[in-house]
Amino acid sequence: MKKVLFILTIIFFFNCNTTSEKQKKEHKKAEVNVSKDQINFDRSIFNTIEDTKEKISLEKDKKYILDFWYLECAPCIQQHQEIKKHQVKLAENNIEVIGISIDMSKKRWKEYLEEHPKNWLNYNQYFEEYDLKDDLEIKLFPAYYFINGEGVIIEKFNSFQKVITYLKL
Repeated sequence: MKKVLFILTIIFFFNCNTTSEKQKKEHKKAEVNVSKDQINFDRSIFNTIEDTKEKISLEKDKKYILDFWYLECAPCIQQHQEIKKHQVKLAENNIEVIGISIDMSKKRWKEYLEEHPKNWLNYNQYFEEYDLKDDLEIKLFPAYYFINGEGVIIEKFNSFQKVITYLKL
């Protein structure tokens, strides 16, 4: 009987801990940086190619294309050429591209950008407390978010060509 009571106590203890962890995750999810249709960049920290950390600041009068990508994603890398081709048209329309890499190796990400320079902002966000990719629940890459200067999500895309078609550029 003592063994049964001991086992029940252990099960109860683990269930309490599991519930506690589940509640912590739910609480954290409730504090995310994203509402249904707006991104709040205030709590997200991003790594720069200069080995610093910074927040993304948006200008109210601009629109932005957030490019979520990573090195092993062949379509992500291929579509960077498309982005490069459309930079002048985007700038003429007051639209700025911001690349957000989710690569685990900041070193490889940095080496790639040094070998293949981009003329748009690029950040890395991995192992950060508030992960924008997770907050947005992005599962497929590349992912493009067209947003305004207040972070309101205007449209989401899975290819840069769809972005260009949408923008009629």
